[in-house]
Amino acid sequence: MTGTTGIPREIRWTVALGLIGLAFAVPFSAPDGTGMQWDELVLACVAGSTVRSVFRRIRRMDAAVARPWWAITIGAALFMTAQLLAGLFPGPEFDGFGIDDVILFLGASSPLVTCAMLARRVRRTRWTALVLDGAVVTVALLVVTEVLRTPLVNPADAPDDLRTLVLTYGAYAAVMLGGAGALCTVSTAALRRSATVMIGAVGCQAAAACSEAMAIVAPSPVWVAMSDVSVAFGLQAVVLAAASAPPADEDRNARAIAPRVSPWGMALVVLAMLGVPLAIGQSLLHGRSVSSAADLGIAVVLGLIAVRLGLRIREDGRVTEDLVRNEEDFRSLVESSSDGVAIVDDELRLLFTSPAARAMLGLPPDGVHDSSLLLLVEPEDRLRVRTSIEGSGDGGPVLHFRVDRGEGDVGELEATTTVRPGSDRRVLYLRDVTTRRSRERELERMAYTDHLTALPNRAQLFEELAAPAPTPRCLLVLDLDGFKAVNDVAGHEAGDQLLVDVARRLNTVVRDDDLVARLGGDEFAVVVTGSLGEAAEVAQRVVDVLGMPHRVGDWTFAVGASVGVASLEAAGGQTAFREADAALRAAKQAGKGCVRLAGADIPSIVPDGLDLDAVIAEGDFTVRLDAACDAEGRIDLVHAVPVWEHAVHGVLRGQDLWGNAERQGRSAELQRWLLRRACVEVAGLPDERIAVAVSLPAGHVTSEGLAEQVAGALTDSGLAPSRLILSFTEETLLTSSAALVPELEAARRTGVRLCLDNYGMGHSLFALLARIPLDVVRIDLAALAARDDTDRALQVLASIVRSASDFDLVTIAGGIATAELRDAAVAAGADLVHGRNQPYDLTTAALAGLLAAVPG
Repeated sequence: MTGTTGIPREIRWTVALGLIGLAFAVPFSAPDGTGMQWDELVLACVAGSTVRSVFRRIRRMDAAVARPWWAITIGAALFMTAQLLAGLFPGPEFDGFGIDDVILFLGASSPLVTCAMLARRVRRTRWTALVLDGAVVTVALLVVTEVLRTPLVNPADAPDDLRTLVLTYGAYAAVMLGGAGALCTVSTAALRRSATVMIGAVGCQAAAACSEAMAIVAPSPVWVAMSDVSVAFGLQAVVLAAASAPPADEDRNARAIAPRVSPWGMALVVLAMLGVPLAIGQSLLHGRSVSSAADLGIAVVLGLIAVRLGLRIREDGRVTEDLVRNEEDFRSLVESSSDGVAIVDDELRLLFTSPAARAMLGLPPDGVHDSSLLLLVEPEDRLRVRTSIEGSGDGGPVLHFRVDRGEGDVGELEATTTVRPGSDRRVLYLRDVTTRRSRERELERMAYTDHLTALPNRAQLFEELAAPAPTPRCLLVLDLDGFKAVNDVAGHEAGDQLLVDVARRLNTVVRDDDLVARLGGDEFAVVVTGSLGEAAEVAQRVVDVLGMPHRVGDWTFAVGASVGVASLEAAGGQTAFREADAALRAAKQAGKGCVRLAGADIPSIVPDGLDLDAVIAEGDFTVRLDAACDAEGRIDLVHAVPVWEHAVHGVLRGQDLWGNAERQGRSAELQRWLLRRACVEVAGLPDERIAVAVSLPAGHVTSEGLAEQVAGALTDSGLAPSRLILSFTEETLLTSSAALVPELEAARRTGVRLCLDNYGMGHSLFALLARIPLDVVRIDLAALAARDDTDRALQVLASIVRSASDFDLVTIAGGIATAELRDAAVAAGADLVHGRNQPYDLTTAALAGLLAAVPG
């Protein structure tokens, strides 16, 4: 829409051009209907424009919203047809009813159909009341015209054969105004403007009908012009009404479909009702008596009003009963609910509280209170509560705050807010979460705390390592020397007491902002703030303190510690942990009670300065493929292993290669290369069933950007996402950053499958199934049969297969070294088998040869 009037430009142009056309056509159109009726041809063009404009808007509407406007579109099309017939085939003069008049009245009646369909969209529409209201307005208008002796009801000057047509035009005007006034006075908020404009359109039609009747009674170009102009405005008012309608179905809640009164419709109804006494008074002032027809009409109006009043009284009583019943139902529902409900105003004063809410807020149970919500909230939470409630719209975020209930009872509440439309009130839905939050904190503490020493555990350590810090930090990893003797000599209870004493001593060495954690067994870690040199000093103090005698019960032990130190600045927490662990191993090799710094005296398997790009360019980096076969021996999946065929150090593969790449800071590049190379190799195989698994080894995964790397590898190779499997262990999840799980989920959403390796060896199998959307699990039979108890391992495998089938998981039995073990694994239900008994360490060419040699 354009301009300040809010009327579409096409309507303004159509009205302007129509008026210009009528200005030229009316003088050449005889008022008595003889000769060519050029004005009717102009109106046919205006009606055609109406059909086109409304149809264009209907196409953008939902089917339910468009239904009322189809009726008016058909009516405009019929009106256009009637005008074309009347304009192109004129009679000698007014000749009574013809086919064009029949079509005209059919089209002119369509606005009432549209008004009725709009009225259906109002909640609890009372059709009996609408019919009575329309009848009252119609009869009242007829009474007014009769009392005033207008030609519309007294066409004495009209030709005898046309008096019926004049009366029809007058009755049509009264019926249309009465129907529109009854049907469109009340509508919904979304349709109120459309309904109001429809009243205007019907008013224009009524004016046109009255002018047409007067043109028959007293032929004059003035009446013809008034009729034509009214029709043109009425047709374009229809377009404006359709343009004002919402394109989609408005919200169907009770408030959205509640009745809304149109002032123009109300004015029409009121004026029609007031017109009767005013007309009678005017007639009496001029000494004219009221005719019998007027008396009958007045009696009908009064009778209809009496019936309508009775209906109104009954409806008001029913509405009152409904309101009382609904209030009782909702009050009973609110008061019996365990959740609290409170209503506050814009200043957060409590206007209503349910019994549950009063108990949660610490208010008197009798419900008499005059308090502000903020006064009940703990001072530390008040600003946050005010900001959240005042700034949140309907259905805002969940708010947690504490309230003082008196006598030291501080409760924790969870609240959601809804805004009451058209009001400054807000409804708060309260829930007492004191117990739940307490349990959550306890569970969190337990999840991140070692139960023996009360120190942070491994999970808490890795969260701390992943967190950014404004100052340099270092990681100390330490292992007790001679701890095994404590358990062997004094027992495990004494060993536990010694570990508690170690934890106490470590806390005495570090600062308050440092972190001491227990990794498990007799391994601990310390995160200290400062440079590598300062960390080395702390490590030496640790050695000194822990080297002092430990007294446990009646025993005294000399237990020391070896420490590895690494900086957290270089490559992040995971790399620092691996470097500190390597330094610890070097320290233990050097002797008890030693401290070693990462990068000092730690031998590498390959020389430093590894140039991964150069090695790849020279062709020394390749992938070897280990096959996993189904029960019939068909290869369904291959595991891609990175291999470096080094001229001096020989062939390095798998974990050795990952470890060297990690120490030289190239693990991310190795991961990217392996993903792409594995996809390229398998995409070139003749069998498109073959999938490829790429392992994400623990301690070497670069989580950030993993999904993007996978997408790039698939795009570059053209491999279908379902043919790529990302394999990882539970240790991978524990030692990687928090970004790994979201990255895996993002990759899986593209069609990539996820495999949990070493399934059955972790601590929380079903928790992992709930946490990670897995597709494949791999069970290492060699690890399960650690005591060569193959039968027992196969029983465990069968149990795992049964549970995995409930989750629609593909199971791979790994560690298959013999044909007998392969057959047993297949009998246990494994979908695929993998190990030395199957093709392994294959080049791509060798694998292609195997696939070609074994059809299917």
